[in-house]
Amino acid sequence: MRFRLAPTPAQEQALLEHCAQARYVWNLAVEQHQHWRPGRASAPGTNVRAKAGLNRSIHAAGWGLLVNRLEQKAPGRVEKINPAYTSQICHACGHCAAESRESQAVFRCRACGHTDHADVNAAKNIAAGRAVTARGALQPPGGAVNREPQPALTSG
Repeated sequence: MRFRLAPTPAQEQALLEHCAQARYVWNLAVEQHQHWRPGRASAPGTNVRAKAGLNRSIHAAGWGLLVNRLEQKAPGRVEKINPAYTSQICHACGHCAAESRESQAVFRCRACGHTDHADVNAAKNIAAGRAVTARGALQPPGGAVNREPQPALTSG
């Protein structure tokens, strides 16, 4: 079977960008493979600092592409939330304190005693759209939220 793709101009531009990125990754892999030899030491090599900067920029660009693709697939339904302090806010009561984050994995609220895995607590705050102002005050989610339509509840 054969298929013909007839993209719109916007889709064509997105495909060209995607192919350019795939070509870059392919060429980088080919280049790295040329330097590999059996029994080669695992020492970092030369230009380590420059390579680390390149890796960081590639990594950072990946998240931007993910957001762009999500916005293309679900226009008007992607909401960007500032994640600052979400790991210090109690999802149960909204109290914000750095001391509540006991370790990388443990969150225990100093106000209400709620305990949870720290990353799960932060994810719940992000999902709820909670953010903290520069002064440290919790701002509850507000304004229009683009979500899937929900069936209306009827009394009776």
